[in-house]
Amino acid sequence: MKKVGLVLIALIILACPLQSAEFKRIIGPVFSSFSRPWPSPYSEVYPFDYGYGSTLNPFKDNRFSFFGGLGLEFPLSRVLELEFDLLYKEAGGQYRVETGFFDSYLYEYQLKKISAPLLLKAHFWKKSRPYFLTGFDFSLILSHRFQLFYQSEAGQIMEKLREADLKSLTRKTDLALVLGLGFEVALNKRRVSVEGRYEVGLPDLYRGLTLAPDGREVKVRSRQFMFIISYVIR
Repeated sequence: MKKVGLVLIALIILACPLQSAEFKRIIGPVFSSFSRPWPSPYSEVYPFDYGYGSTLNPFKDNRFSFFGGLGLEFPLSRVLELEFDLLYKEAGGQYRVETGFFDSYLYEYQLKKISAPLLLKAHFWKKSRPYFLTGFDFSLILSHRFQLFYQSEAGQIMEKLREADLKSLTRKTDLALVLGLGFEVALNKRRVSVEGRYEVGLPDLYRGLTLAPDGREVKVRSRQFMFIISYVIR
């Protein structure tokens, strides 16, 4: 299925006329989280609650980072464009647990990804440049690191207690539905775009077996909000 998706993306791009394509650089911050807490490999340190249900909010227990990459835009009509991006980004989530004794634990998860979104952009009007976009983002997960920090009541900084490599417990790929809005302007004969993208991960990323208090398996999916600044370089 993964190979079929990659072949389909390649065929769609090759079917578009390259002479009309525009290359652009893409940078910006990303707020990422999981649909529910990722099971800690060190639950004996302090029991973690996996009981609350799934959330769509990418800002809840989020990890803040930056991303960057390149994009290709192919005009399909006066109001429609096809865009393919290749991005490097860091994602994950972090959870702070208060013990009730004025000290706390911080669970931090860091995923490194190569991301390849394929998007359809629709401009609202011919002469103005606000637009709506939708599509899918296929990601290859390069690594997944976990760090556990502790802060005592009297402490001013977080002390690292444990760390672990979670790649063996993490799905190798991710697929997300993408929705977004943006606005495009011309500056010094160069098009610059500002947009926001919301991504909802579809597959369960967790390959272990952890049960919630209701007896069901814990399933963890990605959530991301990306604030993007891009500009055409050709």
